[in-house]
This record gives sequence, C-alpha cells and structure tokens, in this order.
Amino acid sequence: MSGYLAPKIGVAGCVLMLALVQSAVVSAQEASEQDQGATASVPLEQITVEGGQEVDVRDGAADSAATISIGQDDLERSNPLSLEDVFEGEATVQVGGGTAVSQKLYVNGIEDQNLAVTIDGARQNQRIFHHATTNLFDPALFKSVDVYPGPAPADAGPGALGGAIALETVDASDLLDDNDSLGAFATASYGTNGDPFVTGAALYGASGGFDGLGYVRYGEGDNYEDGDGREVLGTAVDLLSFLGKGGFESTDGHRFEASGERVIDDANRPFRANIGQIIGGRPVPLTRGYEVDRETYTARYEQTKAQGLFDPELVLTYTESEVNVPDPFGSEGSAGGWNGKAQNTFRFGRHSVVAGVDFYREDANYEDPETPELTETIENVGLFAQARVEPLEQLALSFGLRSDWQDFEGVDGTDERTSGISGNVFAEYAVTDNVSVQGGYSNVFGGITTAEPYIFNPDWEYSDLDPVRAENISGDVVFNYRGFTASAGLFRTDFDDARNASFGGGPFIPIDFRSEGFRLSAGYSWSDGFVRATFTDADVTLDGSSSDSFSLEDFAIPVGQTIGLEAAHRVDTNFTFGASLEAALEYDDSEGDDLEGEILLAYDDYVVVDVYADMVLPKHQNVSLRLDVENLFDADYSTRATYGQEFESVIPLREPGRSIVLSAKIEF
Repeated sequence: MSGYLAPKIGVAGCVLMLALVQSAVVSAQEASEQDQGATASVPLEQITVEGGQEVDVRDGAADSAATISIGQDDLERSNPLSLEDVFEGEATVQVGGGTAVSQKLYVNGIEDQNLAVTIDGARQNQRIFHHATTNLFDPALFKSVDVYPGPAPADAGPGALGGAIALETVDASDLLDDNDSLGAFATASYGTNGDPFVTGAALYGASGGFDGLGYVRYGEGDNYEDGDGREVLGTAVDLLSFLGKGGFESTDGHRFEASGERVIDDANRPFRANIGQIIGGRPVPLTRGYEVDRETYTARYEQTKAQGLFDPELVLTYTESEVNVPDPFGSEGSAGGWNGKAQNTFRFGRHSVVAGVDFYREDANYEDPETPELTETIENVGLFAQARVEPLEQLALSFGLRSDWQDFEGVDGTDERTSGISGNVFAEYAVTDNVSVQGGYSNVFGGITTAEPYIFNPDWEYSDLDPVRAENISGDVVFNYRGFTASAGLFRTDFDDARNASFGGGPFIPIDFRSEGFRLSAGYSWSDGFVRATFTDADVTLDGSSSDSFSLEDFAIPVGQTIGLEAAHRVDTNFTFGASLEAALEYDDSEGDDLEGEILLAYDDYVVVDVYADMVLPKHQNVSLRLDVENLFDADYSTRATYGQEFESVIPLREPGRSIVLSAKIEF
C-alpha cells in the first residue's frame, strides 16, 4: 500500500521521535536546576469552535439537550488513535472489533448503519460486508462528534432511524494561532504491544480570504497480544489516511469550501475480519487479505455572517467505500454515490426554522471473476423543516417534519417506488435553576435500504418489499449545581420491517427489533479538572425475545449493562494527567437458548483502565510529549460490542493487552 510513501513518512517519524525525546531530556535537566516555586492553578478550559460570526441554531435547542457532544478539547485530551478512543468514558456508545477494519459503532445497542452518519455533512453508506467495518475513520483530525441517541431532528438527514452521528473535521482556522497565516505540525507515536508506529504531518494556512489544509498519517505494526499473552492474528496496523481542505471567504461572509478525505487499510486480517476463528467450521485459512478504502469529497457554500431570514447552505458530496478480498475469491464490493442538500435558516429573534431539500443516490455493487457485476440502486429526494422555538424563558421546543420519495432498483432490474413522512418533537423545561426535564420523540421513514453487496444473488426475486420504519422515545431529568451534574433517563427504539437478506434466503426477510433501557450519569468539574461517570442498561430484543449477535447482525448487538468513567486534572499549564475506565457486567439474557443446535453462553464481564500523562516542554512550548498506558491491568477481554462471544464455536476477536504508548507532537 503506497509503498513509495510509507518509508518516507516512517523515517521522518523516527527522526522526529528521536529529536523530541532528546529535547525532553535536555529540558528536564534544565528544569531540575531551577527553583520552580509554587505552581499556579490553571483551569481545564472548554474550547468553543465557531466559524465567522455565525451561531449554530442547534446550540441550546431542545433537540440538542440529550445529544452526546464531543468537542475539540475532548478530542485533544483523548488523543484518539482509533475510533474506540473517541468515545472513552461514554457508556451509551460502544465500539467493537479490535481492529480498524472490523470496528463498528453501536448507540444504545443499534448499529451505525441504521443511523444517519455524516462527515462534514456528507452522508455515509458503508453497508458492504458483514465481516468488515461500516465506518473506516481516522479520528486524528476530528473537530467534533455529535451523537443523537434515538430521536433526531429532521435536518439531521434522511435515514435517522435510530438516531444520528455528525462528524466534523478541522479547518485551517481551527489550527492557526491568532495573527498567524501559516502553520504546521508533525506527530509520531509508538506502542509496545505489536510495535505500532504511527506518524503524521499537516500544513495549513490562511491569507486574503483563502485558507487551506493538507494532512497525511501513516501507521504500521505487527499483530498485538491479548491480555493473556496470546498473539491475535490479523491485527497488524497498516493504515494510510489523507485530508485536504481549501476555501475562500469574502469580507461579507460568503464562504466556498472544498474538501477530500480518504482512509485506506490494506493488510491480512482474520478470514472473517470481525471473528478471531470459528472452531469446527469449513476449512479456511486463518487470515486473508482485506483491502478497505473509504473516501469522501465535499463542496459547500454557506453564509458565515448571516442574520435574519437569509442564511443559505448548499452541500454537494460524493462518497464511496470499498471492501475487496483478492484471495481466495477475488471479490470486490462497494457502496456509495452522490448526495447533497440546499437549505435556509430563517431566524426570528430567539426562534428559528431550518427548511430545505436533500437528495442521495447510492449504488451498492458486487463482482468477482465468476460473477458479473450486481447492483442495487436507491434514489431518494426529501423535503424537511425543523423549527426551534423558546415560547417561555424556561421552555424550549423543537419539532420538525420530513417527506421522502424513493426509487429502489434490485439486482434483477425490479423497480419499487415508495414514500413516507417522518416527524419529531422535543421539549426541554427548566423546573428550577438547577433541575430540568427533557424528552424527545420521532417516527422515522427509512425507505428500502440496500442489502450488503457480499450477499447479492443474481437469482433473487424481489416481492413484497416494505419500507423500514422506526419509532424513538427518550426522556431525562438533569440536575446541575456548582460544578456537579447528574442525569437519569429512559429510552426506547422500535424497528418495524427492517430489511434482512441472505444469499440463499432471499432479498427481503423483514424483522422487528427493539432497544430499550435506561441511562445514568454523574460528574463534577473544578477549576483544574473533572470526573464523570456514565452507565447504560440496554436490552435488545428480536421479535420480542432475547437474541444473539448472529441473528441481529447488521442491526444491533446485545449490550446489557456498561459503565464508562473518565477523569483528568491539569497541574499547571504544561502538565495534565488523567484516566478512563470501560466496564461491562455479565450479560446472560440469551444464555441457554438453542440456536441451530448450539447452546448460547453468557457474555463475560470485564474492567479496562487506561491512564495517561501529557506534558508541554517548559523550554519548548511548541513541543508536547504524551505517555499512555492502555489496558493498565492487562485485562483479557472482548468489548461488549464484539461479535460472536455467546457461541462455543466462535473465538471472538480479543482486545489488545497492556501497551505503553509514547506520543510526540511538534508545532511550527
């Protein structure tokens, strides 16, 4: 994979790492010779990212009350090397799979391909192969991540069946210091488990209304060992990612922007990428090559200084994901296409209405040397409007409608037209200065989704296709007092006529499933840090009964009770330390049920602790070093969101055991 580029980046990273370590030693020696005196107390400040003078109408809106928002300061603190790192301490969101190629996101137990997922406004559709990831992301340059768990507003996009996830990448303006027109940084990290070495570099600048950013990151390494010291085959790091952005903004706020983002993983993985091994199955190699490639290109126009009734936004994007398995079948699968929207925000004082039209065309394709190209296609046009109002000082309301028209074409040319309306309503009411209640409801039309290309069958006969529909409801009570916060809430999501399919079973096998449960959170923040804990109990059922990860594949996963804990403290302007905990209690709801002659096991409990320390060098403020100890107690486990743990015949993918990771960053 990009053999000409990898050695150059790797050598540059080695030089950078050596230089930074040497600089750290020199700075430490100089510091030890000086009387440091008392250390001033400096708070862990929240970073607010704004473009121009525009104010996001969702800030403080009722539909954002239950949103899980991860900002730039949170991402800088967690220094994410994988998707799992992004959601440290958040029990509502689970990531399973062990490697980037197999990782999938679950919100309240619902898989991400049943959510409206966007990157910089570009709709993502990654349903290709059930053994591979649905979202191959590089989180290193994420600016923010917003998760709508359950009900989502109409302007979150089509297909927000179980909620939505909005990912944003940084712009040059987010990285440039005040009064600077040009900047750059380089990063490098090394871990002791599997020897992963990851290097990256970015160059960015702004002048005369123009701005631009270019970024590349490359990582390579060997298979890691699990907490019991066993090598986990097919887990070597081999990742290459790119991000490019360029824009122009006039003095009166007209902004035009274009961006491109691509992530590639090309290495040997387990034969079934999300499973360690199947015992007693048909003879297959332990590993085989997977080529996974995801790319997104976006063009955008917006008015950053808009006020009043005219605040337009135009977005046109192209996205594509590929999962190719050269051996033994020569299989090639892909999904993606064009999508876009045109909307306007009408502001009336504290109130606003967002209205517009969006569209997408998605093609899902499969072919191999023995099979001609098979394709399913969806064309969808939607009209939407979302109102956000504050009728009373202590009351915020949000409500909206969508209407979608869809044209679906099957692999045999079958054409099916369908349409439907989606609605939502949210409310947040401040009972006192310290207590508020909030709730949301949505009923969502999802149309006919594409099946995964790797199970396409040229002999499929399409009949009785029904659009999927989902109903979401949630409610929370929130308490805030002098840095202390606590909340408790309930949620429930029901899917009707979700499209399941199999190569031999046909193109449409409708299923109904539900996720319901409750969540708790508590936290305390002080001038120099914070501590927060989250707890989620999600019960996922299929057709009214407890189920397993095989029967729910592509839709959800049994979650049970999960716990997240995160804490951080800043000693001074140059030194911060922190820790996070991920835990799951034993889950035995499906234990003993017979699935095709196989007895199901309980999911094991586990506790995993990560710790870190981050230091800016006193004599070189543009240089920072970070030490992470991941899986501090060397737990031997698979995350709750990892496939197949309940089957005696499955060896699930195990997570890495203890690893000491040294990272360095230098800014210019």
